[in-house]
Amino acid sequence: MDIIEIDDVIPKLYQDQIEAETTSNRMAWYFLQESGRRTKVETNYSGFCNTVYHVDDRLLAPSPMVALLMPLLFVFCEKAKLPFHTLLRIRIGLFPRTMIDVPHHNPHVDFYIPHRVGLYYVNDSDGDTFLFDETFEQLSLEESVRYTAENKFTLAKRVSPKKGRMMSFDGKYYHASMHPREHSSRIAIAFSFTVA
Repeated sequence: MDIIEIDDVIPKLYQDQIEAETTSNRMAWYFLQESGRRTKVETNYSGFCNTVYHVDDRLLAPSPMVALLMPLLFVFCEKAKLPFHTLLRIRIGLFPRTMIDVPHHNPHVDFYIPHRVGLYYVNDSDGDTFLFDETFEQLSLEESVRYTAENKFTLAKRVSPKKGRMMSFDGKYYHASMHPREHSSRIAIAFSFTVA
């Protein structure tokens, strides 16, 4: 699995501005019953999100957050030597502290088409990101629900949230987030994009 991880990918002032915007009382958060899945699963893990950009919504007025966040993605792609091509989605996710006794949320993929995931951590927190060996080429959406219920996903890597850290991996791999247990919140920005 090709995982790229860069700490302090952007200057500290830029990190602070992103954190200030996403934690301000102007930030709109929308409740999600299930954080990662688009289909019914046995157990849901709720959280909050703001979809800043989605490729299907190109005719709508863009969120002002696009102007703040696109330079972050461009800087990361340049440092990681990834030839950025097309933006599919920017989604900011927030999980509050929750004392649930599970290792991670439901494994999922963001799109069932070739793409990369870029994940930027807004704040220092716990609530790791889990990357699994299984891909959407091996498991359909329906099969992944069964794999989740039977706890059959194979862990490839865990990445801990750290303010200013950004990581990227091939979007075909199933992955999962987790609520923080020690910090009050975990905020991360997920970019889905294609490369040339």
